[in-house]
Amino acid sequence: MVLNNCTICSIYKSDDADPIRVRVKCTGERITLHFQKSHELSDSDRIRIDFFDGQIGYIKTYCELAVRRNYDPLILEPWMADCEILEVVDIVQRQKDLRARMEKEISFHSLSQGEFTGIIEDISVGIIKNISVGGLYLTTKTRLECDELFEFTYCFMKKEHTVKAVVLREQTIKKDLYGYGCQFVDLPKAAERDIRQFVYRQQLLRVW
Repeated sequence: MVLNNCTICSIYKSDDADPIRVRVKCTGERITLHFQKSHELSDSDRIRIDFFDGQIGYIKTYCELAVRRNYDPLILEPWMADCEILEVVDIVQRQKDLRARMEKEISFHSLSQGEFTGIIEDISVGIIKNISVGGLYLTTKTRLECDELFEFTYCFMKKEHTVKAVVLREQTIKKDLYGYGCQFVDLPKAAERDIRQFVYRQQLLRVW
Protein backbone atom coordinates (compact mmCIF):
# COMPACT_ATOMS: atom_id res chain seq x y z
CA MET A 1 0.00 0.00 0.00
CA VAL A 2 1.32 3.49 -0.90
CA LEU A 3 0.56 6.31 1.54
CA ASN A 4 -0.29 9.55 -0.23
CA ASN A 5 -0.05 12.27 2.40
CA CYS A 6 1.09 10.89 5.75
CA THR A 7 3.23 12.70 8.33
CA ILE A 8 2.18 11.06 11.61
CA CYS A 9 1.51 7.56 12.94
CA SER A 10 0.58 5.93 16.24
CA ILE A 11 2.53 2.81 17.25
CA TYR A 12 1.14 0.24 19.69
CA LYS A 13 3.97 -1.78 21.28
CA SER A 14 1.37 -3.94 23.06
CA ASP A 15 -2.40 -4.16 23.38
CA ASP A 16 -2.51 -2.42 26.78
CA ALA A 17 0.23 0.18 26.17
CA ASP A 18 -0.41 3.80 25.26
CA PRO A 19 0.42 4.54 21.61
CA ILE A 20 3.65 6.27 20.65
CA ARG A 21 3.32 9.10 18.13
CA VAL A 22 6.19 9.51 15.69
CA ARG A 23 6.87 11.39 12.50
CA VAL A 24 6.46 9.64 9.15
CA LYS A 25 8.29 10.25 5.89
CA CYS A 26 6.97 8.64 2.71
CA THR A 27 8.93 8.49 -0.54
CA GLY A 28 7.09 6.42 -3.10
CA GLU A 29 6.54 3.02 -1.52
CA ARG A 30 9.25 3.59 1.09
CA ILE A 31 8.03 4.49 4.60
CA THR A 32 10.46 5.77 7.23
CA LEU A 33 9.64 6.52 10.87
CA HIS A 34 11.61 9.13 12.80
CA PHE A 35 11.87 9.18 16.61
CA GLN A 36 13.96 10.61 19.43
CA LYS A 37 14.86 7.81 21.87
CA SER A 38 16.39 4.42 21.16
CA HIS A 39 14.13 2.62 23.66
CA GLU A 40 10.94 3.87 21.99
CA LEU A 41 11.11 1.28 19.18
CA SER A 42 12.97 -1.89 18.31
CA ASP A 43 13.04 -4.31 15.40
CA SER A 44 9.71 -6.06 15.04
CA ASP A 45 8.31 -8.72 12.71
CA ARG A 46 4.73 -7.58 13.35
CA ILE A 47 3.59 -4.47 15.20
CA ARG A 48 0.34 -2.48 15.15
CA ILE A 49 0.67 0.97 13.54
CA ASP A 50 -2.10 3.43 12.69
CA PHE A 51 -1.28 5.97 9.99
CA PHE A 52 -2.92 9.40 9.58
CA ASP A 53 -3.05 9.98 5.83
CA GLY A 54 -4.39 13.26 4.47
CA GLN A 55 -5.97 11.65 1.39
CA ILE A 56 -6.72 8.06 2.38
CA GLY A 57 -7.82 8.52 6.00
CA TYR A 58 -6.99 6.83 9.31
CA ILE A 59 -5.44 3.45 8.47
CA LYS A 60 -5.03 0.57 10.92
CA THR A 61 -2.17 -1.73 9.92
CA TYR A 62 0.35 -4.33 11.04
CA CYS A 63 3.92 -3.61 9.99
CA GLU A 64 7.48 -4.89 10.08
CA LEU A 65 10.14 -2.52 11.47
CA ALA A 66 13.91 -2.36 11.04
CA VAL A 67 15.39 0.23 13.43
CA ARG A 68 18.64 2.05 12.71
CA ARG A 69 20.55 5.12 13.88
CA ASN A 70 20.24 8.29 11.84
CA TYR A 71 23.48 9.74 10.43
CA ASP A 72 21.86 12.38 8.23
CA PRO A 73 22.58 15.81 9.78
CA LEU A 74 19.56 17.30 7.97
CA ILE A 75 17.17 15.05 9.95
CA LEU A 76 16.63 16.11 13.56
CA GLU A 77 15.66 12.78 15.09
CA PRO A 78 18.60 10.52 16.06
CA TRP A 79 16.72 7.29 15.31
CA MET A 80 14.85 5.92 12.29
CA ALA A 81 12.94 2.80 11.36
CA ASP A 82 12.29 1.36 7.92
CA CYS A 83 8.64 0.33 7.87
CA GLU A 84 6.90 -2.22 5.66
CA ILE A 85 3.12 -2.59 5.80
CA LEU A 86 2.25 -6.28 6.11
CA GLU A 87 -1.52 -6.01 6.50
CA VAL A 88 -4.16 -3.28 6.30
CA VAL A 89 -6.73 -4.11 8.97
CA ASP A 90 -9.17 -1.30 8.35
CA ILE A 91 -9.61 2.30 7.28
CA VAL A 92 -11.59 3.49 10.28
CA GLN A 93 -11.85 7.22 9.59
CA ARG A 94 -12.05 9.39 6.56
CA GLN A 95 -10.08 12.61 6.39
CA LYS A 96 -12.94 14.81 7.53
CA ASP A 97 -13.11 12.91 10.86
CA LEU A 98 -9.51 13.53 11.93
CA ARG A 99 -9.77 15.93 14.83
CA ALA A 100 -7.54 18.48 16.47
CA ARG A 101 -7.93 19.39 20.14
CA MET A 102 -8.54 23.06 20.91
CA GLU A 103 -9.30 25.28 23.85
CA LYS A 104 -10.53 28.40 22.08
CA GLU A 105 -13.13 30.84 23.32
CA ILE A 106 -15.18 32.04 20.38
CA SER A 107 -18.36 34.11 20.04
CA PHE A 108 -21.21 32.29 18.34
CA HIS A 109 -24.45 33.61 16.92
CA SER A 110 -27.70 31.67 16.95
CA LEU A 111 -30.92 32.96 15.40
CA SER A 112 -32.89 31.91 18.47
CA GLN A 113 -30.29 32.33 21.23
CA GLY A 114 -28.30 35.39 20.18
CA GLU A 115 -24.58 35.55 20.95
CA PHE A 116 -22.80 33.28 23.38
CA THR A 117 -19.15 32.44 23.67
CA GLY A 118 -17.50 27.70 27.31
CA ILE A 119 -17.13 29.08 30.67
CA ILE A 120 -14.64 31.69 31.84
CA GLU A 121 -15.25 33.75 35.02
CA ASP A 122 -18.98 33.04 34.83
CA ILE A 123 -19.23 34.82 31.48
CA SER A 124 -21.61 33.14 29.03
CA VAL A 125 -19.18 31.87 26.38
CA GLY A 126 -18.66 28.96 23.99
CA ILE A 127 -15.35 27.07 23.90
CA ILE A 128 -14.36 24.83 20.99
CA LYS A 129 -12.77 21.67 22.40
CA ASN A 130 -11.99 19.91 19.12
CA ILE A 131 -12.55 20.43 15.43
CA SER A 132 -12.42 18.53 12.14
CA VAL A 133 -13.35 19.25 8.54
CA GLY A 134 -16.72 17.67 9.35
CA GLY A 135 -17.60 19.60 12.49
CA LEU A 136 -16.71 20.56 16.04
CA TYR A 137 -17.37 19.92 19.70
CA LEU A 138 -18.02 22.88 21.99
CA THR A 139 -18.96 23.55 25.60
CA THR A 140 -21.16 26.41 26.77
CA LYS A 141 -23.46 27.52 29.57
CA THR A 142 -26.08 28.36 26.95
CA ARG A 143 -28.69 25.67 26.39
CA LEU A 144 -29.07 24.76 22.72
CA GLU A 145 -31.48 22.47 20.93
CA CYS A 146 -30.70 19.61 18.56
CA ASP A 147 -30.95 20.79 14.92
CA GLU A 148 -30.30 24.38 16.03
CA LEU A 149 -28.23 26.32 13.50
CA PHE A 150 -25.52 28.80 14.50
CA GLU A 151 -22.53 30.56 12.98
CA PHE A 152 -19.17 31.92 14.10
CA THR A 153 -16.12 33.65 12.68
CA TYR A 154 -12.60 32.36 13.26
CA CYS A 155 -9.11 32.55 11.73
CA PHE A 156 -7.85 28.97 11.37
CA MET A 157 -4.77 29.88 9.35
CA LYS A 158 -4.31 33.42 8.00
CA LYS A 159 -7.80 34.49 6.98
CA GLU A 160 -11.03 34.75 8.97
CA HIS A 161 -13.96 32.64 7.84
CA THR A 162 -17.60 32.73 8.88
CA VAL A 163 -18.97 29.20 9.05
CA LYS A 164 -22.31 27.65 9.95
CA ALA A 165 -22.91 24.52 12.02
CA VAL A 166 -25.89 22.56 13.28
CA VAL A 167 -26.20 20.80 16.65
CA LEU A 168 -26.39 17.01 16.27
CA ARG A 169 -26.03 15.78 19.86
CA GLU A 170 -25.88 17.22 23.36
CA GLN A 171 -24.24 16.26 26.65
CA THR A 172 -24.76 17.60 30.16
CA ILE A 173 -21.24 18.00 31.58
CA LYS A 174 -22.32 19.44 34.93
CA LYS A 175 -24.91 21.87 36.23
CA ASP A 176 -25.25 24.77 33.79
CA LEU A 177 -22.51 23.48 31.47
CA TYR A 178 -23.31 21.59 28.27
CA GLY A 179 -21.35 19.96 25.46
CA TYR A 180 -22.52 19.85 21.84
CA GLY A 181 -21.37 17.81 18.89
CA CYS A 182 -21.98 19.86 15.75
CA GLN A 183 -21.72 19.40 11.99
CA PHE A 184 -20.66 22.12 9.56
CA VAL A 185 -23.29 23.25 7.06
CA ASP A 186 -22.48 24.61 3.58
CA LEU A 187 -18.80 24.93 4.49
CA PRO A 188 -17.03 27.23 2.00
CA LYS A 189 -14.17 25.62 0.08
CA ALA A 190 -11.63 28.12 1.42
CA ALA A 191 -12.71 27.46 5.01
CA GLU A 192 -12.59 23.69 4.43
CA ARG A 193 -9.03 24.01 3.13
CA ASP A 194 -7.90 26.10 6.09
CA ILE A 195 -9.55 23.81 8.66
CA ARG A 196 -7.90 20.79 7.03
CA GLN A 197 -4.49 22.48 7.19
CA PHE A 198 -5.11 23.54 10.79
CA VAL A 199 -6.05 20.01 11.87
CA TYR A 200 -3.00 18.40 10.28
CA ARG A 201 -0.69 21.08 11.67
CA GLN A 202 -2.01 20.41 15.16
CA GLN A 203 -1.55 16.66 14.66
CA LEU A 204 2.05 17.25 13.64
CA LEU A 205 2.72 19.52 16.64
CA ARG A 206 1.52 16.76 19.00
CA VAL A 207 4.43 14.60 17.86
CA TRP A 208 6.85 17.13 19.32
